[in-house]
Amino acid sequence: MKPLFFRVLRAGLLGFLFLAGGCATLPATRPLGALQQEQGVALFRESMAQQQKCPSCIDAQVRLSLKSLVQNGTISGFIQAKAPAFLKFTGLNPLGQPMMFLATDGNFFRYVAVPEGKGYEGLVTAAAFKKYAPPGFAPEQGFFWLTGRMASARVRIFSVAEDPEDHGLWLELAYADDAADGEPLRHHVLFDPGQQVIRRHLVVDAEGRIMVDVWYENYTTPSESGEDTCRLPGLVRIHANNNGAVMELTLGDWLYEANFSAGDFRVDLPAGFQLVPVE
Repeated sequence: MKPLFFRVLRAGLLGFLFLAGGCATLPATRPLGALQQEQGVALFRESMAQQQKCPSCIDAQVRLSLKSLVQNGTISGFIQAKAPAFLKFTGLNPLGQPMMFLATDGNFFRYVAVPEGKGYEGLVTAAAFKKYAPPGFAPEQGFFWLTGRMASARVRIFSVAEDPEDHGLWLELAYADDAADGEPLRHHVLFDPGQQVIRRHLVVDAEGRIMVDVWYENYTTPSESGEDTCRLPGLVRIHANNNGAVMELTLGDWLYEANFSAGDFRVDLPAGFQLVPVE
């Protein structure tokens, strides 16, 4: 792959799919009484079950920004997604013309760099991407990472505690279906019981170090039906704890009742473009 593609990776355009790991420690919490824990768990489970009924497609305008000690950059465009893993980003130049396309189904990706006249494709598990993909982030659940939702309502909850700044409840949990390969990864989720949304989602390793850290803010109801349980975040912040970089996705101008098929996430290579396999 050529240097431009790696610059795109470093700039964060693929950062939502291939996050950099970190080494920060978990946030502090305050203990809750048994009754409060039971009430919090019940509300969380009810909210997550209701979200499973929400529309499975989104279509919005997006502004993607990277802020770090070594570089800053912004690109605007459109993002489309379909559960569980289909994502498509179209990046525009200042004149509103497409300059890049990125699409994935959670297993395979294709990236088209228009200025280069090239397309790159391969598996998200390709060696070139391994250092960008900590084990805590599952590309096959990309839609849920983007929308601030749990990929499944079937979770095992190990503990419930209060956020010391009163932002909600911290729940330590694991997906019930992840136990087949041994001890499942632990997720730490900051749940806002008032708004019934997730404010922060972390995945940690066996030593409790944060591998994935995603914040969700500015929730809105992008639906004419106004269903509160189907709110979507207007701002997604992804923190790379090892270098202090922050990538922000600002979402808006939602297309109501978006409906996609798998074929809508295919990116065809324009005539004359060179296709480069990524291994």
